[in-house]
Amino acid sequence: MNKTGTQRIETHRLILRRFTLEDAEDMFNNWASDPEVTRFLTWPTHPNVDVTRMVLNSWISRYDDGGFFQWAIEWKETGSVIGNIAVVKLNEQTEAADMGYCMSRAFWGRGIMPEALRAVMDYLFDTVGVSRIAACHDVNNPKSGRVMEKAGMKQEGIFRGAGKNNLGICDEVWHAALRSDRTPKPARNTAPVTVRFAREDELDRVNELRKQVNDLHVAGEPEIFKPGFCDELRDYVHVIWEDPQKEIAVAEQEGEICGFAVLNHINRPENPFMFERDYLDIDEFGVDENCRRKGVASEMIRFIRDWAKEQGFSRLELNMWAFNRGALAFYEAAGFTTYRRYMEMPLTEA
Repeated sequence: MNKTGTQRIETHRLILRRFTLEDAEDMFNNWASDPEVTRFLTWPTHPNVDVTRMVLNSWISRYDDGGFFQWAIEWKETGSVIGNIAVVKLNEQTEAADMGYCMSRAFWGRGIMPEALRAVMDYLFDTVGVSRIAACHDVNNPKSGRVMEKAGMKQEGIFRGAGKNNLGICDEVWHAALRSDRTPKPARNTAPVTVRFAREDELDRVNELRKQVNDLHVAGEPEIFKPGFCDELRDYVHVIWEDPQKEIAVAEQEGEICGFAVLNHINRPENPFMFERDYLDIDEFGVDENCRRKGVASEMIRFIRDWAKEQGFSRLELNMWAFNRGALAFYEAAGFTTYRRYMEMPLTEA
């Protein structure tokens, strides 16, 4: 199993992401304060938003744990958070995950929770590498069972008197799906990927991809990165273009630019503490969100590595943020190893 933690997932109507404290009002108003939503759940209705903030603080503090999976369900159309979906139990020995979820009553009956559950199941099977995903519901709450069935789970049985929720002791109906149950996905797009250096007339497209990377950073570290993509960031691509120490590589698939990398030649002169260091740094790197898992990133790394060798570099470096565990898994698979870490100790309470 890969402990990649809670990573951003996007579906047709939803964004599944990590919670922030700014989500407290939405969570309280949309579902945590509604006794109809919590009727069959194991936690009590929140009496006030302070309780919601306390719960969110607990979740947020655990996001550095790669074995913690807790997603906010954001409705794309409005940007509001309408529910949550989580792994409530992870068994590493059997590579199994038990799921839990709830959502605002205003969005019931629209196929939203099956959409979220299917997306999370794909992530857990394909990225985390679990072998079994299961969930249960009170026998008196068959609507929750239909969510599981629509997401591809099969009913396995009823455990009599095995659970307890806000209504008391209950019979649990268990559903599950195994990785081996899944219908094989259609073969991924195998169109050839061409990696080359960018032309100046392609810088606007590079900026579109740079914005996607910036949005990813904002979602992962909202207290550090500013939302949006201002003119200064947009114009900076021309500064990169004019810098003789930098190069912009792009990946092209079926005539579309689908990935980019900013390469930076760095020379650190010798000093009393360190020898001279002359190396190629991957300063920025990104693949279009619609073209991921199609071999684009791997082709880009291969191109950059080969070009760096041709130029006489003996070392290729990059840095990344700890929240992006999916990227870490990719880079390690590509041959990168960690040789330095930045660490922090917050000195103020959230």
